[in-house]
Amino acid sequence: MGVLFWGQNSGAQISPFEIVNPQIYQGGVVIVRVNPQWQGPMVCVHAFEKQYIPNRYGYVYIGVAVNTEPTNTREMSLKYPVYLVECGRGVRLNWQYGELEVIKKDFGTPWYAGPANVPSKAVQDRRIKEVALMRAAYDLAEKYEDYTSDQFIYPLDNIEVTDFFGVSRLYGSYSRRTKRIIVKREVPHGGVDFRAKTPLPVMAINSGKVLLAHNFSLSGTEGNLLVIDHGSGILSLYLHLSKFTVGVGDLVKSGQTVAFTGATPRGTPPHLHFMVKVNGVNVDPIAFIESYNKYIGR
Repeated sequence: MGVLFWGQNSGAQISPFEIVNPQIYQGGVVIVRVNPQWQGPMVCVHAFEKQYIPNRYGYVYIGVAVNTEPTNTREMSLKYPVYLVECGRGVRLNWQYGELEVIKKDFGTPWYAGPANVPSKAVQDRRIKEVALMRAAYDLAEKYEDYTSDQFIYPLDNIEVTDFFGVSRLYGSYSRRTKRIIVKREVPHGGVDFRAKTPLPVMAINSGKVLLAHNFSLSGTEGNLLVIDHGSGILSLYLHLSKFTVGVGDLVKSGQTVAFTGATPRGTPPHLHFMVKVNGVNVDPIAFIESYNKYIGR
């Protein structure tokens, strides 16, 4: 399962860290465990040209973006290196390193979502403020503390996926005569859609702290959005809700009803759009839950 790295002169010495799942699909999450002897406030994990802070138990969760270049290609002939660095400065702490193999994933057939309309200046300015509000909430994600209490669960009692993670929506112009799409913008689906025709209780997928409960009313946006921080850089997001049952700053328990599904903003068909962000990267929520519960879940 894991990949261990041995000291140069001590074959039986415990390695500095372990990559729990060194083979990962695009849109997945890499789990790295820093061993106790190497844990400390200045020890970070370096991967994908970024630094990651381990949580209090020495675990680092790294989201693999959908557009991460797979390994064994012309563009990325080698595997991605992983090693320990001094937080902030990025200085290597030892000579050992690990390797990550990123596997290309087929996310399904892209589909035409509509014209690539340019909104008015007023709408653009409003949207800029809304995005800034969301990013400010995301930036509050706790890296060191771990708020989880058990395995991750799904947000609804009954799960029926109507649109999977990573499937690209195409925006542009469509010719009925030629039946061709001139693509101007391609957006991968950042989460999964679950069927929810009537308001259903939405459960927190694990214990955590509410970072955002806000209504985004512009057409085609998030509607009522709830963001829960689970610690370790892990956030869960619940979109298009009809109402919240918790507010910003509330501590929630796994399985607690935190909202009800809905169809917000106006014009949105009823469903739950469910997302997981891992250290700022959108990952496949279903794959994340399966991976966490397999390797980490208590």
